[in-house]
Amino acid sequence: MNRKLILSIVIMLFAFALMAQNGVSIKSFELQVLQLTNMERAKYGLKELKHDEGLADLARRHSQNMHKHNFFAHKDIWGDEVGDRKRKYYPEMLVSSVGENLGKFTNSCNAFKPEELVRGWMNSPGHREQIMDSEYTHLGVGISVKNGVMYATQNFAAALVKLYSPLPERLSTKDTYTLRFEYLCDLDKDFLGATLVYPNPKTKYRLSETEEMLGGQPLSIKWITDQILELRVPFHAGRGNYKLCFGYAGGYFQEGIPLKVK
Repeated sequence: MNRKLILSIVIMLFAFALMAQNGVSIKSFELQVLQLTNMERAKYGLKELKHDEGLADLARRHSQNMHKHNFFAHKDIWGDEVGDRKRKYYPEMLVSSVGENLGKFTNSCNAFKPEELVRGWMNSPGHREQIMDSEYTHLGVGISVKNGVMYATQNFAAALVKLYSPLPERLSTKDTYTLRFEYLCDLDKDFLGATLVYPNPKTKYRLSETEEMLGGQPLSIKWITDQILELRVPFHAGRGNYKLCFGYAGGYFQEGIPLKVK
């Protein structure tokens, strides 16, 4: 996965509208940050970032952990950065890249304002680069406020697909499984391809009389709607850890849906 530049900033705020006094919930605050971020992008003709609740949950988790464990960094106390956390806690969304902005803000009255948060990021070259990245399609914002300190996290993603149907608890080599995905990318869906990566990279799949694929097999995509696709997934290469990947022009991105077959 391509890692975007991720930076952090500490901004001291002293005289902004108190969230509680204005009746603004944390959720509303987060959505205002999303709206203001899209307003900045619109000034430069960039497409708006779509809200994704899974990314928002990921961002909230990091903001809350920074509060709970008293640290301020992209790398958490378990050694994970944004890409690691996405794969660990939000594997159903597949992306070509992710990015992250962080902020730490202090005010003894818990007085914070979304406009100042976004303005601070826009005034920082690294954070601005994240916000203005034309490859990103989705955004989740996570806020944590406690004892006069607010931690803010933006998680950006250039999203491909998201698993639409639940996975069976157990997967068997005897069965073929039908999985549905939501297509999230702006690229032409006709160029999308799916590949089932085998547990053993030396296992061959016969494509034709004269061609073989090493370490995996292509899967046929059936489009149910313009945004929903369906795959039939067999496990002909035996037991082990498979990975379902997507990509374009015959290739695929390394991040995939992990499938453990017993």
